Amino acid sequence: MATVTQVNITDPDITETAETGFAGTGWTTKKHVGLVLEGETHLVAEYNVTAANQKYLDGIGKSGNGIDVYYQQNRTNSPWQTYYTFVVTDTYYTATGLTGYIQASNLKVYYTPPVSVPGLDPDPISPEGDFSAHLHDIRFTYSELDIVAIDPELTEVSVAKQTISPGAINEVRMAANSTGNCTLSIRKLNAGKTDYTDSYNFSNSTWVAKASGLQSKTITFEEADLANGITENVLMPSTDESVSYSVVMASGTLNIASSIPDAINELNFETVQQVRATFGPGTKTNLTNVAGTITTAYGPEMAYTTKTYPFTFTYTKDGDNTMTITRQPLASDITGHNQETSITGSVSQGSSTILTSDTEGIKAGMYVQDANFEGGTRTNSRIPSGTLVNAVSADTNFTMKNAAGSAVAAQDAIAGEAGSEEKVLLTSDWEYEFNSMVATLTSSTIVTVTGNLVIKRYGRSAPDGNIKLQPNFITIS
Repeated sequence: MATVTQVNITDPDITETAETGFAGTGWTTKKHVGLVLEGETHLVAEYNVTAANQKYLDGIGKSGNGIDVYYQQNRTNSPWQTYYTFVVTDTYYTATGLTGYIQASNLKVYYTPPVSVPGLDPDPISPEGDFSAHLHDIRFTYSELDIVAIDPELTEVSVAKQTISPGAINEVRMAANSTGNCTLSIRKLNAGKTDYTDSYNFSNSTWVAKASGLQSKTITFEEADLANGITENVLMPSTDESVSYSVVMASGTLNIASSIPDAINELNFETVQQVRATFGPGTKTNLTNVAGTITTAYGPEMAYTTKTYPFTFTYTKDGDNTMTITRQPLASDITGHNQETSITGSVSQGSSTILTSDTEGIKAGMYVQDANFEGGTRTNSRIPSGTLVNAVSADTNFTMKNAAGSAVAAQDAIAGEAGSEEKVLLTSDWEYEFNSMVATLTSSTIVTVTGNLVIKRYGRSAPDGNIKLQPNFITIS
């Protein structure tokens, strides 16, 4: 069990004697006696507590030290409490894997005799109960536990920002359970995220091409770093581009926990561009004059927001036909960001081409999903996860690819026929909300639509966020 030793104090001369049973069962008590000068702070008691082999002192009490010390008040001693101060100093093990354990704690008790305090100065004399009769009671406790061996390792790695603007600084935050070292590298990925093209030189904040060698930094955890971890800054390139970066760690004297990224694409973040979008009225046959397009303010790609843009669109009829409003505008009338498109011809298994007679709003880079599966009318998707639009042939078809740019084929046949309910869902990273949309026939030739466009999230520059309100609610006959 832990060893408790009393340090002999000779200046001033303080003697220690046993005081068996004073504090009750379970306590060991000592009495300290000596003379000290008034108005000066004196060390009056000192103890060392040392844990036994393969044990440590558990941090207890409010301080978290290996010793918890407090003044035990009673009816007569409380006036002296503020004249005592306690200092606890912990010593930690230094062996690898044990540096977070307290091996020993030292306690110093100081007393500063009060001066010119009625009842306390001068000290009480025998008829007043005597100074020692007031029982200045200072107690300390400790808890000794078995050391459970740990594997010294890097336990946590994270980045401050998942998306960051070019030229800005990102932070990589790391934590470990022991002193030791490991290696950090930041790698700029190619378009397909299959390899890196550059790595970060921490010494001069530059990006170095792969051909010149992988750049990295040794991260060393000292005792002081274990509580709060270590943060490294990374200055992003100023080029206005959308690129993914990977944080990659390698072991040193610290091992790498299973959750720690030790290869590309395990912990990524992205640079984003400043982007804006337009929202305008679409047209149709015998509508030759549409107006009211608005342009949103700039915002960083992938940033969430709630910017609201009121709009007023006008649709003007051309010719002698009659214009009527058959219903009010719906969010499904908006093309270019989230829409369903009908398949108008059979798509054989293994074909990368989706046949459709309406490509309005479809853009290269949009996500492609099986709308019937997403809507719950099918139990399996016929379009692979992560599929994107590759190229669009106006009102004829579009082809599909994956994120790396390779052609992607439908994994099951899609028996789409003209007028059927076979559909694809096309989405982008842009997120919008539309409210208070109202269409009004303001004259026999003009329909006016008012409402609010709310940007919920800025998406990527490709596909852009440009969208249109199609006049599906207008009939010209």
